[in-house]
Amino acid sequence: MELFNYLLKASACTVLFFAFYLLVLKKLTFFKLNRFYLLATLILSFLIPALNITVERQVAQALPIAEEVATFDQTPQTEAMPTEFTALQTSPATPSFDWFSLSPYLYAGIVLILLGIGFWQLISLLWHARSNQKTAYGLKLVVKRSGFTNCSFFNYVFVDQERLTEQELAVLLRHEQVHAQQYHSIDKIIMMLAKAVMWFNPVVYLWEKALEQVHEFEADEATSAHFGSKEYASLLLRLAVSKSNTPLIHNFVKSPIKERIKMLFNSKSSKMKKLMYTLVVPIVLGLIWGFTVKVVEVVAPEPVVISASEDPIIGRTIKGKIDSISGEGFWKIIYLKVGNKVYPIKNDIESKIKEGDELAVVIGGRTDKIRVFDKLRKEELVYDTPVYLMKQAISSTGEVLIKVPEQHAFLFEANQVRFATSKIVKLTRNSVGYISKLELNDGKFKILIDVVELKTKAENFKVGDAVTVKFIGEKLVANDVYATNKLIALYSNPKKHQIINPVLYNKFYTKQGYQLIRGGKPKPLIKTNLDTGVRLVSASQARGNISSGVTYFKEAKFKILTIILEGKEVTMDNKRGEIIAKNAKVFWADGKVKSAETIIYDIKKKTFTYYDFVSLEEKKNIISGPGKEGNLELLQNVSPSYFPYYASDSTVVSRIFGWQKLYGNANLTVEKYKLMGKSIHILSKEKMITIFDGSLKDDKDLKVEADIIEIDLAKKTYITKSRFD
Repeated sequence: MELFNYLLKASACTVLFFAFYLLVLKKLTFFKLNRFYLLATLILSFLIPALNITVERQVAQALPIAEEVATFDQTPQTEAMPTEFTALQTSPATPSFDWFSLSPYLYAGIVLILLGIGFWQLISLLWHARSNQKTAYGLKLVVKRSGFTNCSFFNYVFVDQERLTEQELAVLLRHEQVHAQQYHSIDKIIMMLAKAVMWFNPVVYLWEKALEQVHEFEADEATSAHFGSKEYASLLLRLAVSKSNTPLIHNFVKSPIKERIKMLFNSKSSKMKKLMYTLVVPIVLGLIWGFTVKVVEVVAPEPVVISASEDPIIGRTIKGKIDSISGEGFWKIIYLKVGNKVYPIKNDIESKIKEGDELAVVIGGRTDKIRVFDKLRKEELVYDTPVYLMKQAISSTGEVLIKVPEQHAFLFEANQVRFATSKIVKLTRNSVGYISKLELNDGKFKILIDVVELKTKAENFKVGDAVTVKFIGEKLVANDVYATNKLIALYSNPKKHQIINPVLYNKFYTKQGYQLIRGGKPKPLIKTNLDTGVRLVSASQARGNISSGVTYFKEAKFKILTIILEGKEVTMDNKRGEIIAKNAKVFWADGKVKSAETIIYDIKKKTFTYYDFVSLEEKKNIISGPGKEGNLELLQNVSPSYFPYYASDSTVVSRIFGWQKLYGNANLTVEKYKLMGKSIHILSKEKMITIFDGSLKDDKDLKVEADIIEIDLAKKTYITKSRFD
């Protein structure tokens, strides 16, 4: 059955590809491209159904479904069943012969017969080619008066010299020379094999005629260019009476004469029409998706929760010495030796630690199997043994190595409006139905809001709703409890319902929702975007450029989903989709803190990238910022083609235009200089290198860092620029 499914899919491919040829390509005069198309799509028709691509899609594990139990009427029957019925039910059925099982053998038999006929014709041609050979125009001439004449097979040409003048023989030999030089006979053999395998498909026979026609058009075009179209057309007409039925040879006048002569005098197709060949790409992709890609739903394994009773070390504090550290990035593993036993523990410590350091670790849990791809070693690291999870770590000096971020009842926007997300736990209405008081609780902090003056019923709000609240004038009335009567706005999450205090709202926001900062001037700092989850919490200064979509902040704090990003200088580029924070920290929801000189958050990819260009000791001898330039000590004929490089994300190369782009922790060595940055662009022909968000360092004390560093290898100079120059 699989064989017939394959042949059916292959036949469908030939139908679609040949239909595209007839409708779009047949009338074009790009004969070599048409030949390539027919051969390539014929091969693809056999290859595509043979591919097998499986795409696994994880689905949640289904709950067990109770079996349906059939109930029967237990009332006794008034009539007894005949005894013969039981005998008929139990008697074995007579097996019938499965004629369908013979079909693969029948198909294979026909294929072998057709292959045998084809090879017999091939042997016959070679046998005739052995005798009466002459050489002319690089061809081997075989003189024949009957049978297949005035035709060729590879570089063998069978001619009837008695019926041809010297001029006509020269034209014929030139025509057959094109067939030999372009190896058209190989196409003939390929078609012989295709017809044998797909003998039941009528499209294959039409395909053979189309391919042979393209061969003749290609040879006619080259021959008529030498002898003239009119003289060549007259010779075609004179020899049209002589034909051969051998499929492996190229007969000079076998293809329809009318179409060949018509094509001789047709105008050539415009070169722009070559783009029409690209239209076959969607057909190929559609066939690959339809015939080869199989989407398999895989039940996602349920997470294994290891309790303290199953592993007594969970929840305990263990003290030991770091035996070794392995892995890279997020899954770096510490091997902590406690007595004679070594525990693998996932490293969540941000500060530098090394082998031999003593640690006290609070174990929070464990995972039984980890697969991590090591980008540096380009290999997959598999931890089959349990790896423990770190809840807290303390150094030998008592320093807490995992810092828990400080929790706040609310945060500040740049306009000093208080901002918080919470839940309604209590909602009080007066006798008229207006809401008088709201009590919000996020699990630790309470916010009591008096809204009786707003006289709003807000019937869509109810207890348990998740909300976002903005207010001012709060007072601490108890431990972790704040109260205010100056509500600005209350929004449901997601934002479907709202309560607005128009007096206060117009004081702090524009009609478009932009924050009013310093004297009431509207600044479109950040447009609320529920998809990105990015929101400005506070900033000491803010200035924006509406046309460029860039906003600059000082002492800014952002909330990104459940993560807090702080930086002394922060640039938000809405067009690039980036937040660039200098001297920054990231506070993760699980308590981890990551500090770096520059932190870049990609809004689209939702990823953080950290850059520590220099240590505190090195900062004394560095050149930093835009507007700096200097000379480099390089060889006279330095070439960027041989520089060693590394990039963690991707490397893009254009051989035609001579450029190379490195993305993600890019490193490039130019003689004694080390180049590092978020990305590095190399223009080999211009001998220019550009470093983005990076540094340039030599083997001594030179250190240059800037948003953009441009290096001219020809002039042996560098210049630093700002990202917004």
